[in-house]
Amino acid sequence: MLNFWKTIQSKKSPTSSSNINNVGLSISGDGLLPLKDFEYGECDLYALEKCRLSLNFGEALVLDNSALLSMFRQFLDHRNLLSLYHLYMALLGRTDVEDELLRTNLLRNISVHRIHFPDQLIAKINNQSKHLDISDLKEVSDKIYIILQEYWNSFLQTDMFCKYQVDVLTGGRVTLGDILLCDGLLSYFMEFLDSEGCRSIVEFWLAAINFKSCVEQLKNTSVNYEQAQSDAISIYEKYLSLQATCSLGFTDQVRITVEESICPADIQGQTVTTISQCFRSAVLVVLAFLRHRCLMPFLSSQHYVRYLSELIKAGNSYQSLSQDNESSSSSVSEYSTNSKRSMSSLLPYSASTDSLWRKRQQSGLSFGRVDEYGRFERNIEPDPDKNKESGIRRMMKKFVNKEGVKMQEDMAWQVAEMIVKDVTSVTMANNDEDFVAE
Repeated sequence: MLNFWKTIQSKKSPTSSSNINNVGLSISGDGLLPLKDFEYGECDLYALEKCRLSLNFGEALVLDNSALLSMFRQFLDHRNLLSLYHLYMALLGRTDVEDELLRTNLLRNISVHRIHFPDQLIAKINNQSKHLDISDLKEVSDKIYIILQEYWNSFLQTDMFCKYQVDVLTGGRVTLGDILLCDGLLSYFMEFLDSEGCRSIVEFWLAAINFKSCVEQLKNTSVNYEQAQSDAISIYEKYLSLQATCSLGFTDQVRITVEESICPADIQGQTVTTISQCFRSAVLVVLAFLRHRCLMPFLSSQHYVRYLSELIKAGNSYQSLSQDNESSSSSVSEYSTNSKRSMSSLLPYSASTDSLWRKRQQSGLSFGRVDEYGRFERNIEPDPDKNKESGIRRMMKKFVNKEGVKMQEDMAWQVAEMIVKDVTSVTMANNDEDFVAE
């Protein structure tokens, strides 16, 4: 499939870009010195984007990821924990709790969810005349955050989160940060780069950021400047020096900048913190190369489609919401076991809805809607005879290896739509060029 994309892309002329050599699917000829002929401007050198696929609860709040937080609230609501979420949001950023209603809400959640706090703190909360200082509020907020983070970790193992990931990856705005900071997707990306002879690019990036992370974490411990410098020199000698065993082809300017950061003329002003930034200039160049040369080819590759397929299968294998919350089993069980309902539909139908399917139609009219893929879905008519299904629908069901599972089928349609859009954009560009040539 990759060769197919290369053949099509080789026919395209460069589109609007500041650097002609940055466009195209041909990443590297022989895998040697991949950065040697890479041209870039200052505007191309910027930090890595935030990853939307691997977030903890706090990061989701900071990024204000409304789609993901909405799913998480629904997840908590099925477990009767939504009030705890709203309480945490009400306490966030507060310096005092003078509102009697908020105190009552706090005490109610502590009792209902059996949250343990010191008796002295409970007495202060219960006494309206007692003032809660910032340290008290921080203790309460931190405990609630820990509880919500535990449920967040469970939420990440649900089909809801897999559906969110598929939506992000098929939404047409995948960034390099989404790939490099997601462990599962990174492995497929490295496999793709390995087939193109550029795996060493990401290996250098991993070595550089791990060095930076380790030095910053150990800066207050026994680690000293000489130890950090020795580790930095090892990375430099492998990827940047003139005698590098795995040279990437950095320019002399980048190489000299890194050298001066590792071994400065004035060593007195150097600390463990400053040396942690020694590879910053080289990392920015690597990120620019991956964005301009590798990102779009990977999103059009078989490796990416295979990852989406595995993600769809993983979403179907996770336990449904009803198995984790017996108190709402009657409503959640119907949501999780009804294979004819889309996974994105989180509100269970009432039991009386099934009776509509058993009513005989009184006219030739059909009520329904057209979904985002142009398919007409009936609302009250019985399911059509499976023997009369179109060939493309049978192919989609065969692709997910579970006939009749609408959740997987919808995701398969999303993958197919992404591929069709990519092919259409390429072929339309070729048609425009032929028209101009004529």
